[in-house]
Amino acid sequence: MTTAPTNQPAQVLMPDPAELLIKEAREKARRRRFRWASIFTLLVAACLIEIGVVHYAFTPTRTSGGRSDTSANALTCPSARVRLLGVTAMAGGLGHGGVLVRASVTSSPACTMSGYPIVGAQLTNHSTAMARGVRNAYLGGGMTTTAPLPRLSITSRPRVVSFTIDMEAGGGVPSTCPSINSVQITLPGSREILTADTTSEPPFGVFRGMGTYCSDLQVTPLVQGSSGRS
Repeated sequence: MTTAPTNQPAQVLMPDPAELLIKEAREKARRRRFRWASIFTLLVAACLIEIGVVHYAFTPTRTSGGRSDTSANALTCPSARVRLLGVTAMAGGLGHGGVLVRASVTSSPACTMSGYPIVGAQLTNHSTAMARGVRNAYLGGGMTTTAPLPRLSITSRPRVVSFTIDMEAGGGVPSTCPSINSVQITLPGSREILTADTTSEPPFGVFRGMGTYCSDLQVTPLVQGSSGRS
């Protein structure tokens, strides 16, 4: 049996205008959520970076007493010019040894120094001992109070500053401990590195190195003047 064509055009289904509006609204909402999520992610990342930078720049030095003191990590005086004035032996006792270090500092522009010098001792056994910061050492120097560490104003006029280095030296008893050939010093907030390889020991003269080193290298805070004591 043959079916005759009806000659009627095929029906085209037109989308409902309301449905189009709903789809468009959903698409706009999706793009808006994506945009806000991206902004939030960028803000979180920026905050984490900022926190990390601040933590790195201002991480304090942990002292032997468990306190946190200002450290030399933040370059507060990057343009400072430092000149070593002398390294003088301090009278030892009970197996201790130490030296008083004096330096002259200038800076233009003006800046502020505060904290512990970075000290590394080069030993005769080809190793390096790094000093830990202490408020006051056995042989003197530093400060015995819990007040904030001294903040020294550094200008274009030379300022004398000082600190002490203390260590377990064996008390003159023959031992296998190495000796200190030299020490490298960076004042807090500065980028200049000083090298000291001689020690003055009045009234006997000047000697190479800084004696025997057994353990516990310590450095006291930077203070004004030439006494090493605040």
